[in-house]
Amino acid sequence: MTVKYLKDMCKKFSQSCQVWVKTCEYHFTQKQFDEARASLKRALAVLPQRKHAKMTSKFAVLEFKVGSPDRGRTLLDGILDRYPRRVDIWSIYLDQEIKLRDFDRTRQLFERSIHQSLSSKKIKFFFKRYLQFEKEHGTPEGVEHVKQAARAYVESKSEQ
Repeated sequence: MTVKYLKDMCKKFSQSCQVWVKTCEYHFTQKQFDEARASLKRALAVLPQRKHAKMTSKFAVLEFKVGSPDRGRTLLDGILDRYPRRVDIWSIYLDQEIKLRDFDRTRQLFERSIHQSLSSKKIKFFFKRYLQFEKEHGTPEGVEHVKQAARAYVESKSEQ
């Protein structure tokens, strides 16, 4: 792939999130971080609003993998501020933190996720993931903490 080819693709298929992601991916693999970030800005300027979260989340994953994890966190936090009920974004964020093996930060993120005002089905998903995470990477005390938090959640819902 060449830069000219990517620019032509971005012009011709400017409404395609996939083309912009590939462009950013290319710049990241070439260690051209500023160009990748400029591509994100251009993408968000031309893509429809409904594709912004998808584009930004994919870019954030690239930041986690190749660029700066802190920038990735900032991007994903921004998406979650705007769309706190997007379980897919929460899941992407959790996956990236688990891959970095930053378990304290992952626990904080799980705690944030289980205290969101989401449907019972979505909260159950997060409790199951949190419990699985603690079984794999935590201690028996951590597992017990998750179980206790789940019990407290169920009790609070039964009181309503």
